[in-house]
Amino acid sequence: MDEQLTVSQEFLQRALGFGEGGDPQTVAVLPDALPDDFPLTLPELPGLRVLGSVRSVAPRWTFQYPQGAEDRPPEQRLWRAFLDVALPLAETMSRFQAALRAGGWQTAQPFAQTFVEAEQSQWLAVHPERVQQFSVQVRQQGDLTQVWLNVHDSDARQIGHLLGRHDDPAFQAQEAPLPTLTLPPGWRAQLQQGSGRAVRSEEYGLRAPGGAAGPDLLAHLLPQLQEQGWQLLQHEGEVSVYRTAQGVGTLLLTPGEEGGRAAIVHISDGSRGAGQ
Repeated sequence: MDEQLTVSQEFLQRALGFGEGGDPQTVAVLPDALPDDFPLTLPELPGLRVLGSVRSVAPRWTFQYPQGAEDRPPEQRLWRAFLDVALPLAETMSRFQAALRAGGWQTAQPFAQTFVEAEQSQWLAVHPERVQQFSVQVRQQGDLTQVWLNVHDSDARQIGHLLGRHDDPAFQAQEAPLPTLTLPPGWRAQLQQGSGRAVRSEEYGLRAPGGAAGPDLLAHLLPQLQEQGWQLLQHEGEVSVYRTAQGVGTLLLTPGEEGGRAAIVHISDGSRGAGQ
């Protein structure tokens, strides 16, 4: 049973975001409802319950481009909604994706992450015609899936970047390849930092189901690495070293109380296709 908490409207407005012209009194806090201008049509899902929503604005970042400043409003609109759905996590996510793709939303993937979840719990999308970004995050809670929706205005450059269309020469440099590794069911991965080009690296925080360390991750990941051309050369403790068709790779798996962390590095040696 939900515990009821009484707070003032002013407190919520000031806590939940910016307002028009910086005035928090213009933040819309809507229990059990969506704003009239909410830019999504929710799919029809069993047991769908809208817990509430927030409609606010935020100042736009301003960048100076070589061809001059873009003509954009000084603020961008933000919408956030919180839902419950009486479906499993995977089905909830797939039905949200299908409904939004039918409405013109496209998956945003500026770069591919190495560690991916067995069941996708987050999705980022963009709508080039509306010039908006969208994200959905889902979490299984008993028989329900909890859903967080976020939509905000964007600009054409950012949309293009999120679709992988980079006009900056820095993004045209050859990237050292990294594999795609699916974690065991229930595991979650959060990218913390990374770098690219000839020496490419990524570091992740990992969370095991129930917050407790699970089975040996390397045993789960090694067959996937081998299928993608990473041949194990040496394994000692938390570190394993691999030979790839383009260079050398290193994987660090550090266990922790709730899952641990992972770091992967690939160094290109210029011998493309040599494999030795």
